[in-house]
Amino acid sequence: MDNKLLKFKKHLETLARNYRKQWKEKLTESEDIEEYGLNEFIGGKAEGYEEALELLNEALEPLTSNK
Repeated sequence: MDNKLLKFKKHLETLARNYRKQWKEKLTESEDIEEYGLNEFIGGKAEGYEEALELLNEALEPLTSNK
């Protein structure tokens, strides 16, 4: 795999993991609207990076399975 793609993949993995660690499942029912909004934002970022990583893995699968 191309070194730049590998670095990009690792960067996405790191971002997804870090945002997922910051997201607090118990805050989804929080009464504090600002706290709830920030938590939803963080959860959305984590989900976006996870989905981007899935798409990248799917696109790279044909390239890595031929070796």
